[in-house]
Amino acid sequence: MKVRDSLKGSLEAATTAIRKAAQQKPEFIALPEYFSVPNNMEHFNSAEKISKETYNKTTRFLREISEELQDIYLLGGTILEEDKGKFYNTSTLWRNGKLLGKYWKRNPINAELKAGVSRGEKPAVFTTDHCKVGMLVCADMFDPPTIKAVVDLGAELVFLPVAAMGTHPHVKGHPLTEKLATDNGIYVVKAGNVSSIARGGRSAFITPWGIEQEAADVVKDSVMTIDFDMQKLAKYRKSLKR
Repeated sequence: MKVRDSLKGSLEAATTAIRKAAQQKPEFIALPEYFSVPNNMEHFNSAEKISKETYNKTTRFLREISEELQDIYLLGGTILEEDKGKFYNTSTLWRNGKLLGKYWKRNPINAELKAGVSRGEKPAVFTTDHCKVGMLVCADMFDPPTIKAVVDLGAELVFLPVAAMGTHPHVKGHPLTEKLATDNGIYVVKAGNVSSIARGGRSAFITPWGIEQEAADVVKDSVMTIDFDMQKLAKYRKSLKR
């Protein structure tokens, strides 16, 4: 998803993409990290200010578009949520207009910490009609204990909203998510938000047997459609236990 310079523009772009994706009648639709934050993380100075400007409208948007989707699970990217005076980078799971669960990013990057984003503590895995869904956010992939916590809770499919700052280096492939998928028998869906110079942040579908799909490293909105073969995954997971 391309980064916009306004909340209104971001929500309009997300609406268009979600409705386009919904035409294919998927089981899940996923959005990127900070998808509604103007300029994403390029001017990320105050978590409190960003939360006040974006939280209510983004949450209302997610609730209303989820209600419109009819039985599709919506992974709502991330939003900045305030709780007891602290601010968390929060990933949410919706269905039919109802919030089913949320996860606070356990490993905010330095820019987030300086802006006032707090660390989450608890891992999050939810049982859906299709599989067990784990939630991680971007830099969580650099922290083995966070990954292990999700694996230990039985996640079969992990949604990983990510964002790229202008200083993000180009990365060849998806080494961390490939390791997570291969070592643990997990599907990983990266939902990416690219900046104006398109560094990193690419959406991708990573399986235990390789990268099945990856968005082009260009600045544009796109919808990636993924087929999950849960039987194939079950066989792979069984082979790991031998």
